[in-house]
Amino acid sequence: MKDAALMPINCAVVDPHLELGGRDDWRFQIASSYPELFDVPRGLPECGSGWSHLIEQACVDIREALKTGDRLKIIMIRQRYGVLNIFWEGSLSAHARTGVERATEQAYVESARTCEVCGFAGRLYTCAGWRTTACTGHGKGTLATSSRRTEAIRVVRGLIDGKSCILSCRQYDREYDCFVDVQPDALGLRSEDSSPQTTSTLREISTVGAQLDGRKRCSG
Repeated sequence: MKDAALMPINCAVVDPHLELGGRDDWRFQIASSYPELFDVPRGLPECGSGWSHLIEQACVDIREALKTGDRLKIIMIRQRYGVLNIFWEGSLSAHARTGVERATEQAYVESARTCEVCGFAGRLYTCAGWRTTACTGHGKGTLATSSRRTEAIRVVRGLIDGKSCILSCRQYDREYDCFVDVQPDALGLRSEDSSPQTTSTLREISTVGAQLDGRKRCSG
């Protein structure tokens, strides 16, 4: 008989605060309300509860954008550079993708003026190199010199006829406080594989943003 101490057991590290009934149960409540969008624990929000209503509204809008045949899963919701970023992957029509991206962009814009802690009006603070959006009561550090974030980029890549290509590229415009379409080449992104978006073999994923050099930053 084998020593029980040597027998492999399926196991995993867990965060007790993320388990159902924990102090951050609002995250599970959102995920359970939209089971078609989440594979728990993947995609659970990694931000303060002050943005919960923004995430809830984004989920409502995303669900409304999906039609028969569209499939989408949220893979990450997190705060980056003081704003809310929602990342997803799935197989969508061009029309559905437009609706989904509008929903995530709206959440981004609204979070830039909403306290991440309490949900009231907020401004951008910097503290020890970190950026947060908070009200006067929850803000730490100093107010940022600019009330707007650096330009963020949302790039959607997909497979068409087995080839990877950029399906859409949108950049945050600080002057108009919204995202606008831009040419990938203008941002130094490879676009030579770009293909039309009206192909039946379309499959999409939302690429996860990462900070680039001083000329541009990419934030989902």
